[in-house]
Amino acid sequence: MRLFLAIVVLVCIVLYGPAEAHTRSQSFSSWAIDEQTLAFVFAVDARRVTQLSQVYTDEKDLQELLLEHLRETIHVSQGQASCKRAEIDPLGQGRSTLRISGRFACPNAIAAENAMITVSAFQVVSATHIHIARVDHDGEISDTVLREGRSTFTLGPEATPRNVWAFIGVGFFHVLSGLDHLAFLAALLIVASTPRMALFCITGFTLGHTISLALATLGIIAPNAQLVEAMIGFTIAVTALEAGARYGLDRQSAMTLFAALTLVVIALPFGGGMSLLGIGILLAPFAFFTARLPDDAATNLLPFVTAAFGLVHGAGFAGGLLAFSFLRTELFAPLLGFNIGVELAQLTALVILFGLMLGLRQIHSIPAGFVERAASISIFTLGCFWFAERIWL
Repeated sequence: MRLFLAIVVLVCIVLYGPAEAHTRSQSFSSWAIDEQTLAFVFAVDARRVTQLSQVYTDEKDLQELLLEHLRETIHVSQGQASCKRAEIDPLGQGRSTLRISGRFACPNAIAAENAMITVSAFQVVSATHIHIARVDHDGEISDTVLREGRSTFTLGPEATPRNVWAFIGVGFFHVLSGLDHLAFLAALLIVASTPRMALFCITGFTLGHTISLALATLGIIAPNAQLVEAMIGFTIAVTALEAGARYGLDRQSAMTLFAALTLVVIALPFGGGMSLLGIGILLAPFAFFTARLPDDAATNLLPFVTAAFGLVHGAGFAGGLLAFSFLRTELFAPLLGFNIGVELAQLTALVILFGLMLGLRQIHSIPAGFVERAASISIFTLGCFWFAERIWL
């Protein structure tokens, strides 16, 4: 049992430390507002710019390559009108960083009408690329994290919610729009076969995701986005296997095979390479030793396991909150409101899923346990797919 818990702790340490920060695909920009004008400086590691040679076949030096790419991937609009790009010029190259400056002129003052900024740079060559945009508005600094699927942010009088109620809605719809989080909740509902165990598991999961969501939002931890998304898939697959074991699945054989699959997914040449192999060396023993736990012991550990898994999902939830630009002095309302919204969404989803399963169980032509087994296998398949896809991308 001690080894099992130690593995959980090690997984969390690897996930939430700034590991692989030197190889993470990321770029930065700073934006300044002056009435109708938005001025920006874009900075990126020169090694990232070399990747653009996969897209642009013309022979150019790195600065010309980056300039051409930014002209295509940075846009500003106001309402139905595009803001005119006034200029975009290189600022020179440091020892390892390229910097580009530019300006956009909008039809109306930013204080009177929102401006929508789109930054999709490098997403064409790296699906997990992260861009951090910092905005200086009259001396007030705010940060926005952009990635594939969330490459746009808004500046202006209505750009970001400013109260708890608004962020409750943001958190609520963030969870309900995420199929992976809903799949995990469905697996958790099946595995927690008694109301008492369900309460313990949901409490553990809530505690875990609340802690990591707060730490990520406050900037205390900087989770690796690719690993977080992949680990969410892993937690879904493991929870689905545990759920299947409650309804006749041979958990030892299934978990052992999944442990082997975990190593295969991470060790494949086109996967994460050596940088992710260490993660697999931790995750595979997690599944392997779980397989050898007696059913009673596995059941008793469920609240602790779901709490650890909650840490992973909380880091994923943080992406939905950090997509907004808000001041570091205004963290309380976003964090409180978003977390309340997440909890309300989870309760709503659990009630709906429970009602659906209860209804299916009442159909006499369906054998007892068939719904749970079929759901567990389906969710496990989805978890494996997300785990592999997010590691390889």
